[in-house]
Amino acid sequence: MLNWLQDIGIIGFWFFFIKGMIWLLVFALLYAGVINKTTFEKIKSKLRFYKKSKA
Repeated sequence: MLNWLQDIGIIGFWFFFIKGMIWLLVFALLYAGVINKTTFEKIKSKLRFYKKSKA
């Protein structure tokens, strides 16, 4: 059981580490002017799994 929890912890760490590095890369490209703000908004809207209602 403990070994399984350690495996989940390692997988979770790498998942969030890679996710964070991708976001840092996106913001660096945005800052450098490689991508513009409208392209960034398109990427951001595609990565959102749920939409907040405007009600």
